[in-house]
Amino acid sequence: MFAIKNKTLMFLLIISMTEIKNKQKVTRKIIKIDEDLCTGCGQCVIACAEGALKIIDGKAKIVSEIYCDGLGACIGECPEGALTIEERESFEFDEEVTEEYLRIIKKEVLIETPHVTHGYSAHTQQCSCPSASTIVYDNVWEESDVSGEIPSALRQWPTKLTLVNPSAPFFNNKELLFVSDCAPFAFGDFHRKLLKGKPIVTVCPMLSFSETELEKFEQILDLNPIEKINFILMDVPCCQKIKLFLDPIFAKINRKITIEETIIGRDGNILRQGKI
Repeated sequence: MFAIKNKTLMFLLIISMTEIKNKQKVTRKIIKIDEDLCTGCGQCVIACAEGALKIIDGKAKIVSEIYCDGLGACIGECPEGALTIEERESFEFDEEVTEEYLRIIKKEVLIETPHVTHGYSAHTQQCSCPSASTIVYDNVWEESDVSGEIPSALRQWPTKLTLVNPSAPFFNNKELLFVSDCAPFAFGDFHRKLLKGKPIVTVCPMLSFSETELEKFEQILDLNPIEKINFILMDVPCCQKIKLFLDPIFAKINRKITIEETIIGRDGNILRQGKI
């Protein structure tokens, strides 16, 4: 999903004014959302190529009727059956305006990542604040002899896929953990049993998993000798979508990459582990 920033908000305002002044409603097919059934999982938002849907106050909403083509590609992605097609009066789908809307959204989240061959100084961060600076921790993971004390197994900074540098030295490892943001909070022994000093990228597919992040992940695989990826995901629908988005990237890589998954329940227990 994309964060709607100032320029996009201005664009939405202009479109709303255009709808009122220059467009007339017609009877056509359009998405209908049953808010009583909607859980706000966001799967429909991911499935909507036109960007017509957004999670607002925990429920799926149509951003603007002119962005919805009424074809219903999102319907099959809703696990609760909250989406249907209805025929009613609405503004016509406007392909031109929708393309411009998507272009502006993409520009808002664009990260410039020029091709890097040596080092990582050419990488441009999306955020220029100090917290986005790359850090490599040299301490090696060791079990603690002190009862109840668990040392940090983190060997890098940052961890967010949006912020990491694809050519950062901590990715020079044969294994990578791809972690949903919530998993380390849910699984109390995350550092000792899963992280253990391995390189990591974190992402929330519900809030921010854009084309730009997919391109960043592809760069990481292109530039580094990664042979094994372990998905550490929560047992929620939006997390399960991650692997579907990454399948086309794995298909492009000219080497074998072993894929494993560790699924964490919201109660903090590991529900399943193994190769996929």
